[in-house]
Amino acid sequence: MSARVDIAVIGSGAAGIAAGVCAARSGCSTLILDSRAAPGGIGGFSGITTLCGLYDDAGKFLNDGFTHEFAQAVAESLPVKMGKVFVLPYRPKNFRSLAEKFISNTSHLGAQWKTPLADVVFDGGRITRLNGFEVGAVIDCSGAAEVAKAIGAETLATDETTQASAVVFTLCNVRRPIATAADMAHVLLRLARAGFAPLNLQASLEPDTFTAKFAGRAAQVPELITFLRANVRGFEECLTSLDDMTTAHRAGRMIVGQYVLTGQDVMTGRKFPDAVARCAWPIEQWNAAGVVSFQFLPPGIHYQIPARSLRAAHVANLFMAGKTISAEVDAIASARVMGCCLATGAAAGILAADYVKSSPLR
Repeated sequence: MSARVDIAVIGSGAAGIAAGVCAARSGCSTLILDSRAAPGGIGGFSGITTLCGLYDDAGKFLNDGFTHEFAQAVAESLPVKMGKVFVLPYRPKNFRSLAEKFISNTSHLGAQWKTPLADVVFDGGRITRLNGFEVGAVIDCSGAAEVAKAIGAETLATDETTQASAVVFTLCNVRRPIATAADMAHVLLRLARAGFAPLNLQASLEPDTFTAKFAGRAAQVPELITFLRANVRGFEECLTSLDDMTTAHRAGRMIVGQYVLTGQDVMTGRKFPDAVARCAWPIEQWNAAGVVSFQFLPPGIHYQIPARSLRAAHVANLFMAGKTISAEVDAIASARVMGCCLATGAAAGILAADYVKSSPLR
């Protein structure tokens, strides 16, 4: 990579992978920067094993292009229905290796790992440099609006009352089925009576293995495992790797864009003339106690996300995707899921490339 890149992408989760690949495929020199040691983000490193937000309520793909391409490549099974929604089971190690494959096999695309965002220069309404590179455009896929924070651009934010974090880990050697609400309730009741925070278990593609999302603290997980082994049938031999625990931030800070997507837009299935992505995931909010609430869209309805929600309001060359798109708290509670992050990432990559190619400063 030279000292100049057309497009810098901050973050390499679902949104960052899609943004980087699509920007580079559009012919722009593109560089992904991430503080992690490898690509994958929450999809690859949190222990989550279901890709949400890909489908409508009939199980049909909502978005074509790179979103569909990535989902097909990572899939090992057909989508499954979980309550009222369809999700795609996957293996995190395959998500990580696929991310690496896309990045290494895409022309005009480079990456720097273990590289936090630094030295951002904002001049004349544009970001001109970051991390020692001159840049034509920037796509913030950090999940926390790191670029906007660095230059003082306006943001919105969620908090623990609407998008509380969860400790996510893999729980192995579970010798009982947990396929129904009654199965889960039996486990939760034991935990609640013992004073533990809520625990959610989702089956994975690995036998006798579940993804656990714990509303308590990471330091409480060893005590939780000990309790399960001693008190819940089928968990006598359960175990987890404490090194693999991740605190998953469901959402954090969103950049104010040319349009702010609203909860009403989501629930009414609003359509836009400049639409670049589709989503039908419910408004999913988690409070600090680990209790989830859902607002489902009407049957057969999906909403669109406009390009204006991927363009910063007052920074000409700043674009955003994933959890940092311009959205109110209720709207991001739907649009934050990985299927939607792939779609907004792909769209942001193309929008940024179009901007750079039309810029007289290139």
